[in-house]
Amino acid sequence: MRMDQYAGLNAWARKSIAKRQKALLTGTARTPDGRKFRVRRWIKLPVAKIEVIGALKGAWNPHVADLRRFTMPDGKVYIEYVQQDVWCGGPIWHTALKDARTGKPVKQSLWTREEMGI
Repeated sequence: MRMDQYAGLNAWARKSIAKRQKALLTGTARTPDGRKFRVRRWIKLPVAKIEVIGALKGAWNPHVADLRRFTMPDGKVYIEYVQQDVWCGGPIWHTALKDARTGKPVKQSLWTREEMGI
């Protein structure tokens, strides 16, 4: 069967950019009948600011996935890029992260040859 396949980021990279932090949400809520009450609860917010910077066009689909830029709280910026596109019944995209400042790949985010099946 021929199809576009998206492997995306490896487990380390997905975990790194998906981190969340607790934040206290406080404020005032208003009901439809005009009553007001205080709101105070803990929520989880993403740590990274995520921006779409490009897209992957497939062999059969016009849009397979977005490529993104991740801005971390410490100021580091990572850019998702295609590390390898292996062909097995169609393209399989493996993406990784590179440091936006230096342009160098983040070593932990790289897929191994074994993981990619090559």
